[in-house]
Amino acid sequence: MALSERMKVLQDAMSLYSDMTVKNFQTIHALGDAVVQHLPIYLGEGSQVWGVPPTGEYRTDAGDYRDAKFSTYHEGTLTLAPIQMGVAVGIPHTKDEGKFWPRVVLEFEMIGNAITVRIGDSPRAIRGIPLEFDKQDIEQICEGMHEYIRSVLENPVKVATAVGKGKLGFI
Repeated sequence: MALSERMKVLQDAMSLYSDMTVKNFQTIHALGDAVVQHLPIYLGEGSQVWGVPPTGEYRTDAGDYRDAKFSTYHEGTLTLAPIQMGVAVGIPHTKDEGKFWPRVVLEFEMIGNAITVRIGDSPRAIRGIPLEFDKQDIEQICEGMHEYIRSVLENPVKVATAVGKGKLGFI
């Protein structure tokens, strides 16, 4: 079937959107996986980190949730939109052998040739992460997560606000 010029323009636009959606998905998933792999190294001895769903319940004894740690897992249809990922950090108790497991929600948004990362409900975003990210970029995100968790836990009002916005969770 022959297409009109207008339909060809729409077809080309649809193909571009499709390609960008797949690139968004693949790049953000790779960056999220790299953060979950590097965060225990960044935090050092005694740390434990799992990728967990960004919303709903999660179990720390289930290990890393792989693709289910991303908001794209249950959505079915990919769109060119920000992608969320949950990260649970095991913080050892000082008085017993247990661990406290806060979940921090990261939101990744690909804008042009860079990624912006929002950590929890922090008003500050990490901007300008290149699509071909490196260890230094991952370190910057890990540093932001460490600072976010510390600042929230030191301030009960921030805890309530972050939990209320769904950007921080506990089990």
